[in-house]
Amino acid sequence: MSWYGLDASEDMLKKAKNKLKNVSLVHGLAEDMPYENEKFDYISNNYAFHHFLKKEAALDEIYRVLKKNGVYKLHNIAIHDMRKWWVYHYFPTAYEEDVKRFWEKEVIFDELSIRGFNTELQMTYRLEKIRVSDYLGYAENRDISILTLIDDQDYQEGLEKMRYDVKRNPKKTIVTDFAEMFCISTKG
Repeated sequence: MSWYGLDASEDMLKKAKNKLKNVSLVHGLAEDMPYENEKFDYISNNYAFHHFLKKEAALDEIYRVLKKNGVYKLHNIAIHDMRKWWVYHYFPTAYEEDVKRFWEKEVIFDELSIRGFNTELQMTYRLEKIRVSDYLGYAENRDISILTLIDDQDYQEGLEKMRYDVKRNPKKTIVTDFAEMFCISTKG
């Protein structure tokens, strides 16, 4: 079995090289892959599709480099189904930014179908109470990529709301939701 990795970020490739052995890592874009036609049996795309600037071109490339009957697995959060997510609760402009980057599940399904993929799309969803103090560290470190994309003032305001809630009540909980999409597409 041969393993390949492609990333637009040189920094992420450096981190991957330190963690992975026997993997051919390449700097490049999904919308212009440096691979020959029908090279791969399987392509996995986890939590990255929303970062692609030219999503249609990326799907064209994925189709091109997959062998016949090859499988493309797309796994991502489904922001349109998680309006109560704690990130959006405290950082409402994050949702506005995410809407610009994330396709709705129906669009993803349709775009894959148009290209000749046979697609199954499954969703998981959970609604739960979380303790705000358990998530404050993630917000403070900006460990969630959308927090790096919102305006610094919006970020600081949200962070202060979280800190205020935790200071007022260290056990404060809020209702949050989370949705994930699992899309398995086979090249026809």
